Amino acid sequence: MRTRLLRLFASWILVAVGVPMLIEAELGVAPFDVFNTGVGHATGWSLGICFVVDAMIFFGIGIALGVRPGLGSVGGTVLIGPMINVVLSVIPKQHALFPRFALLIAGTLILAVAICLVVSTDLGAGPTEVVMLGLIHRGLGIVPARWISDGTPLVIGTLLGGAIGPGTLLFALSMGPMVKFGLRRLKYEPRRHVPLGTDAAFGV
Repeated sequence: MRTRLLRLFASWILVAVGVPMLIEAELGVAPFDVFNTGVGHATGWSLGICFVVDAMIFFGIGIALGVRPGLGSVGGTVLIGPMINVVLSVIPKQHALFPRFALLIAGTLILAVAICLVVSTDLGAGPTEVVMLGLIHRGLGIVPARWISDGTPLVIGTLLGGAIGPGTLLFALSMGPMVKFGLRRLKYEPRRHVPLGTDAAFGV
């Protein structure tokens, strides 16, 4: 249990570092944040309110797919926001393209590690991760499940006027393979009726 808690706390810290890096890169935010900004643009709500409401929607979808959010889901929703604000305050503003691109790549990799850590705890994942796990539970492979859980908020958020950039597309396309690789390295098997180590368990 101690190892799982350490992974959970580490994942929160990594998210609080990775998200600000994407924001400061100004090359496109994560798909769920496209959804948040889109809902904010359509409703006039603050980004904080949009995050909570949108998270509840995705948690509801996850429940409908057979995966319940855990205490980690609630804790992450409450604690990560303030942590992100702290990190944003210390990251220096970048104007040149190369350091911004470096922030994009580093932030995406950090978030991939965070996703793998939080999923492997079984203590409650984030909104898009709960949906991803629900899709895996229903029989999809990790990569297509991640593409759908990222692609859905990306498309809806874009239609609502959310912020999007080339980095968003890079995130959405690369996250599935990276999460698949990371979960395999952690020897974590998503809840499917397929033995660990088979191509079906980790395949597209």
